[in-house]
Parts: sequence; C-alpha cells; structure tokens
Amino acid sequence: MKQGFSLIELAVAVAIILLLAGVAFPRIGGWRDWIAADQAAREVTTALAVARHSAATRATRVRVLIGPDSLRLEGFADKGWEPWWGTAGPSRLGVSLSVSNSVVVFGPTGMGWGASNTTIVLRRGSQVETITVSRVGRVKRW
Repeated sequence: MKQGFSLIELAVAVAIILLLAGVAFPRIGGWRDWIAADQAAREVTTALAVARHSAATRATRVRVLIGPDSLRLEGFADKGWEPWWGTAGPSRLGVSLSVSNSVVVFGPTGMGWGASNTTIVLRRGSQVETITVSRVGRVKRW
C-alpha cells in the first residue's frame, strides 16, 4: 500500500488551484472598490444625518464641510461656527470625491439651509456611489 501523492498528482492539484486563483483574483479588486466606496458613502451619509439631527435637537444651525481629506461638523454659536466633530475624508480609502456644494447647512428645524440641492459622487475604480441632499434636508443614497 502506497502512502502520499505522486509528483504528477501534486502538479495537477497546484495547476487547478492556480487556475481558480487566476479567475477569482480580478474579481477581488472589484470587491475592494465596492467596499471602499460603500464605506465612504456610509461615512458621508452618517455625517449628514448626525448634523441634521443635531441641528433639530439643539435648535441651532449645523454645517457639514465635505472635502476629499476631511468630513467636519460645525455648530453655530454666539461667537460664530465652532468645530464639533471631524474625521478623515474619503481619500484615505482611495475614493475620489465630487461634490456640487462642499458646505451643507441644516437649520434649527433640521431643514436644509439655503436654496440649492447638493449632489455628492464617490468613485473608486468602476464603483460609483451617489448621495443627494434636498433643500428640505432629506438625504438619499442612490
């Protein structure tokens, strides 16, 4: 009775593994793009939701400053805008940012402050995430 595998059997097994890896590897890059773009979109929508909620609960204006390198929340106080919270932006994930209005302000009722809608587009590879903020403060992710 023979123990182990022959050289030919091992070569066939390695060839099958390499073939499967060659087919699966390009798809991993697409998954990484999707994960990074999704995480960046979640961070932006969370910042917008926190700002809107904070404006309504504190009865003050709150603004979100959206940049490729940072996301910041600032509240309006007696002395002007005060920083409340901040984090690194989507560029740390390799995600590019295109925004129609980099400052989104929510009023004391949670409604959008200003007359224009904002569109935020996050891209990495073939993955694109689009977020819109309406004049009334609604945030929608496409």
